[in-house]
Amino acid sequence: MSVVRDSEYDWIVVGGGVSGITISEILTREGKSVLLLEKNDKLASETSKDFHEWVHSGALYTLIPDNLLTLRYLLGATDDLIEFYSCFPGMNLIPTSSGIEMSKNGWFNDDRIEFRYRSHKLNPIWLSTVSRSLAIIELIKTHDWLRRRAGSEYGSSKVKVSDNFVNINKQLKNQDNFFSIQSPDFTMNSRELLSDIVTAAQLNGLEIKTNSEVEYINDLGKFVEVGVSGQIYKSNNVVITSPDAISKFNGIPIKKGYAPMAIVENVPEEECSFVELDYYVNKCINLLKKKNGIGQAGGITVDDEKKINDYIKYVFSEHRKRNPSIKLLDTYVGVKKELVQKGQERNYLYHINQSSSNVWSVVLGKFTLAFSMAPEFYRRIYSENPSKLIKFRGERLIHQNLSQTAWQEIVDKNRS
Repeated sequence: MSVVRDSEYDWIVVGGGVSGITISEILTREGKSVLLLEKNDKLASETSKDFHEWVHSGALYTLIPDNLLTLRYLLGATDDLIEFYSCFPGMNLIPTSSGIEMSKNGWFNDDRIEFRYRSHKLNPIWLSTVSRSLAIIELIKTHDWLRRRAGSEYGSSKVKVSDNFVNINKQLKNQDNFFSIQSPDFTMNSRELLSDIVTAAQLNGLEIKTNSEVEYINDLGKFVEVGVSGQIYKSNNVVITSPDAISKFNGIPIKKGYAPMAIVENVPEEECSFVELDYYVNKCINLLKKKNGIGQAGGITVDDEKKINDYIKYVFSEHRKRNPSIKLLDTYVGVKKELVQKGQERNYLYHINQSSSNVWSVVLGKFTLAFSMAPEFYRRIYSENPSKLIKFRGERLIHQNLSQTAWQEIVDKNRS
């Protein structure tokens, strides 16, 4: 076994998904020497490959009973995107005094996701829940991003009783099967975003080693040894961002959820990206539009692998009812890995934990939260904010070390 003694690092980052990439960039932005280790042959090859490319403002989570905690975390991610990532040429969100706008040709698409609440006029719980959701979403859509951070802005006290009555009345008067609104959520070009972040990190000295599965991590006090395929790397600190590696080295159970997805073509031009929301959660479905008539048709996350095949058939059949012209190209299953506390079904938030004096771990929860998690990780370690400036030069190209998204691979395979 060879020891890399002349390549000591400030940090070794284990796991090359969005968590590992954003943490690596924040650390190198501040002049830290960083080695990023990824077990696959490409970065962003697992959860960061399979996800929807749905940017969550938090609006979807106004329906869950968590005192709006998830909403505030996700709004905080937009705050931090604006504060710490506006220096990137691809970051095209524009904060205004009444909501978020965006310029063309950047990380994000001005493709607002329509929320369609199924009508249940005889269900007072659903009427009240939807009413509160509508009121909070209206506040988000008109938030003054120029003057106030949104992450700490919203709670149940912001919703007026009069607004609740007005929104319940709107639902009762609605004659359609769904009550629809345009949400503040939108879609992203994840490979452009990740490419820019990896490029900036490498300009600051980031080293990347793929096909490098970590075999052990030894915290020896003065430094940490990391064993990979017959080599030992030495670092002052290690952060584990791969859920599988966290479970392996820290003994922390990670809950898996399965998100079956159907990739379809012939999505009508007049159709928009949408999510159908229902009191009966298993009836919720969604469609995210891509270019050239392609769509990602999905639904909920299931916790039992045995349910996947039947559920994907159900999802596709429901989408065919709404858009009979669509044709199935193929399906895949996105695997979600979350740190779930006792009694919880899901946990959408990020967690930063210190397992020994020089070893940390991060479980992200939602892709969108990476832009809050990385600055917060830096604050936890160094008790100060990271810089808001980056190095970036040259053309904005898709990075050679990045995987394609799962949906794009399916499209390319069917159209080659």
